[in-house]
Amino acid sequence: MAAKAKLGKGIPLPFDFRRPSKFSRDHVRAFQIVHETFARQLSTVFATTLRAIGQVTLSSVEQLTYDEYVRSLPNPSYLAILSLNPLPGAAVMQFPLPIAFTAVDRLLGGSGEALSPKRPLTEIESNLMRSLVERALRELEYAYETLVRIEAEILSQEFNPQFAQIAAPSDMVLAISFETRIGDKRGTSSLCIPYNTMQPVLETLASQQLFADHSTKDPQQWTDSIVDIMNDVPVELSVVFETVSLLAQDVLDLQVGDIVPLEHPVEMPVTVMVDGVACYQAVTGRRGKRLACLIVDNYSERMR
Repeated sequence: MAAKAKLGKGIPLPFDFRRPSKFSRDHVRAFQIVHETFARQLSTVFATTLRAIGQVTLSSVEQLTYDEYVRSLPNPSYLAILSLNPLPGAAVMQFPLPIAFTAVDRLLGGSGEALSPKRPLTEIESNLMRSLVERALRELEYAYETLVRIEAEILSQEFNPQFAQIAAPSDMVLAISFETRIGDKRGTSSLCIPYNTMQPVLETLASQQLFADHSTKDPQQWTDSIVDIMNDVPVELSVVFETVSLLAQDVLDLQVGDIVPLEHPVEMPVTVMVDGVACYQAVTGRRGKRLACLIVDNYSERMR
C-alpha cells in the first residue's frame, strides 16, 4: 500500500508503508557529516595522486533498496567490493568509467583528456585503479572515526553492477552519491552500505550524544560556567622591553659577560604579554625586594 505525504511547501512525496525508513533523520544527518569529510579528503587524494584538479562534493544521502541502487548504476562501471571490519557484510564503492579511465590515464603519465572506451578495465588498468581506491579507503577510515573505527579493504573488483551482489534485492541500503571531477571529466560516483552492515553503528549512535540540544539551558548559566573554568586556566605573563637590532656577526661574537644595551628609555612603558599576546602597558619598579611593574594602560587603547 502506498500513500503520498506532503512535506515542506505542499510537495507530495511517495511513501511506501511496506518499506519504512530504516534510518532516522538524525542518522542521515550524521552520515552526511561523515561523508562530507570523506569527500573533502578524497578531493585531496585525487589532486596529489593524479596531479590534476580533483573535486569531490557530496550530492545526496538516500535510503534505497539494493535493487534500486543497482539499477541506477551505468553498466559497465568500476565497482570495488569492500569489507569494513569489524562491521559485518560488505559495501560497494563505484566510479563511472570516464572517471576511472581518466584516473588510469593520469597514473600512466597521460593528460586524462582521451575519450573513455565503453568497456571494462583491463587487468593492468584494474590494478592501477585498485591502488587509487586503496588510498581513498584510508580517508574513508579517517572520516568514519567519529562513528566507528573501521579497517576498509578491497575484496574484489567488478564492472557489471548485477554481479556485485552484496545484499538481497529488497534489502535497504544507504546510497551516498558524490559529484566527482578530475580535470575536465565529471561524473557521479557512489558508496553503497547495506543497513545490516550499519546496524551495529546505529545501535550505538544515540542522536542525543551527537546532536545534544542545549536550547533548554539558561544561556547565562553556560556563560558563568565557562567563565569559572577559564578563571582556573594557567597563563604565562611576561614583560617585554623594546627590541634591539644586532648584526648576525655581532650575535656570533657574543661571549659570557658581554653586555647588550637595551636602549629602552626609563620613562617609556614596557609591554605586558599574556601567553604571547600584547595586552597592557606598565612601568617598572619594585615592591619590597622584588622587581615589579604597575599597569598604567591597555595595550590596544595605546595603539589607537
